[in-house]
Amino acid sequence: MQETPESVGIIYGDVGSVDFNFTVNSPKVQKFDYIAAPHKEGWVLAQVMDIKRFSDLKAQEASLITANGEVRPIKTNVSAYADVIGYRDKRGQLQAPRTPFDTGSQISLAPEDLIRHVLGLQSDIENGAYMGMLKGHQLPVHLNIDSLVQKHICILAKTGGGKSYACGVLVEELLKKKVPLVIIDTHGEYMSLTTPNKERKEQKNMEKYGIKPHDYAEQITGFSPLGSRGDTQHIALNGMNLEAREIIDLLHAKLSGPQIGVLYQAIKELKEYKTTYTIRDIIENVNQSKSNAKWNVIASLESLDSINVFSEIGTPTQEFVKKGKCSIINMKGVPPDIQDVVVGRLTKELFEDRKLGKIPPFLLIVEEAHNYCPERGFGSAVSSNILRTVASEGRKFGMGLCVVSQRPAKVDKNIISQCNTNIILKVTNPNDLKAIIQSVEGLTTQTYNEIQRLPIGTALISGASIQIPIMVDIRTRETSHGGRSVTVFKDGEPQDFTPKIPKMPAPPKPIDTSPTPQKTPSSAPQKNITDKALTVHRVATRLGWVHDDNPGNTIKFLTDEAKKMKEDIYKYLNSLANLGHKHCHEDNPDCAHCPMSQGCHYQASRGGLRGFLHRT
Repeated sequence: MQETPESVGIIYGDVGSVDFNFTVNSPKVQKFDYIAAPHKEGWVLAQVMDIKRFSDLKAQEASLITANGEVRPIKTNVSAYADVIGYRDKRGQLQAPRTPFDTGSQISLAPEDLIRHVLGLQSDIENGAYMGMLKGHQLPVHLNIDSLVQKHICILAKTGGGKSYACGVLVEELLKKKVPLVIIDTHGEYMSLTTPNKERKEQKNMEKYGIKPHDYAEQITGFSPLGSRGDTQHIALNGMNLEAREIIDLLHAKLSGPQIGVLYQAIKELKEYKTTYTIRDIIENVNQSKSNAKWNVIASLESLDSINVFSEIGTPTQEFVKKGKCSIINMKGVPPDIQDVVVGRLTKELFEDRKLGKIPPFLLIVEEAHNYCPERGFGSAVSSNILRTVASEGRKFGMGLCVVSQRPAKVDKNIISQCNTNIILKVTNPNDLKAIIQSVEGLTTQTYNEIQRLPIGTALISGASIQIPIMVDIRTRETSHGGRSVTVFKDGEPQDFTPKIPKMPAPPKPIDTSPTPQKTPSSAPQKNITDKALTVHRVATRLGWVHDDNPGNTIKFLTDEAKKMKEDIYKYLNSLANLGHKHCHEDNPDCAHCPMSQGCHYQASRGGLRGFLHRT
């Protein structure tokens, strides 16, 4: 600020270094305006937080005016209260004055250059996300892209407060910058990004923000757990070789200690004879346990298998995360428990592959986040743990997180507190307001009141290179808004209104996760067979108990025989494996000391099998 700007007021009264009062002598001054105050450090930026008109008219005189209608000349003056924001030092750091302002100093409206410089609105079209205009100014607000993706985002508002609209604006900006995105779309709102905005009312506002209708259809790919339909592809999760700890994380019902033991033992025994296995294999193996704890384990596993989202070959994460592309996981019509499992498992796969560098850095957007990472005491979700992990560790590996919710009080506070960029729209619920103030840095008790009064379409934004919370009029969307409220009554009498019945696609067929049976020629290499299974196959073939070249068929035959004799399956198979390791070697078998040498090469009866078990 080189020239002395026009004065709009004078500092008066007791003056501090963090706030002051000033008289207002210009009608231009309004609440939340930015003002410039002179200080020995230079021009300091402050913001008008309250403005009042005082008069010499007393209540008794006002009553007399009402009675006789005569009004005497009334003396008035306007006073404002301002909070000090600060100034930039030579290093570019935001500093607050350490000495009070001078009484009698003239106050002026802050020029845009000072506002931009002090608030940190330095990001431009090239490296920023254009979210809208600074409230009360024709000053574009661009949020730093790197800060947005690296340090997590939360978008909070009441129902109808404009959170999905603001998130849509953010997605448009990130798509322009070719940032890979994955959106958990709970209500199917974001596929409208493929359609340009043709709303007449909004097209009038586009000139104000300098934008035009546009669509991002070429960058959008839709996925759904319900199967392929139209432009939406089917999403399948990898259900092969799940470890016990992974299954426990996916179960809604918590297992007890003995039940967990049954699950671990079943998978351990399964690994000894199979290199690959499915959830169905685990269920069958748990069923062989003699523990009564197995029944709850089987019920939980059956519930997990019945959601039909696990497959032998899951959709690779490379299909979801591509440079310049946005993958929308459309959960519309999907039961909440299945949504929870899909989000939990998919997020884990994305996080693990991002740590290994299999996919590029990206941003995960979670709509209706209170369903997937609820605060303790408001329910539980299988996706909570992995989302907490991404919130605390994702920054180090280039996986950003954006949580969107209409109930901030019900979202895990650990996740909200990890979000450095906060976009807060109108919120009125006292519990939600309290949660926001406690979890978001830089907000004060005075902000508590202002958030309730925010008009629809105005957001309080903090973080992303912006030093203090600022109010921003969110720009008009370039694409159609899929979250617009449905019209219940319009024109005419209520009885004249007929709701439109949406056309629903045919229910998808259940996903067949059973392996396709194939004949394995004797010369072909065996798959899904361990060395231990090959040893059992060799012993059983030499004894003449089986006449099949496929080791897998041998294991199945011996398992069935053990069931018929009510013998422990794995004790039975292990006894054959031990015989193979001690005596029946592949080369130079030790037949002289083998306890089964007399019966070798002959078909054994069931009694012979039982006798073999007792001898070994």
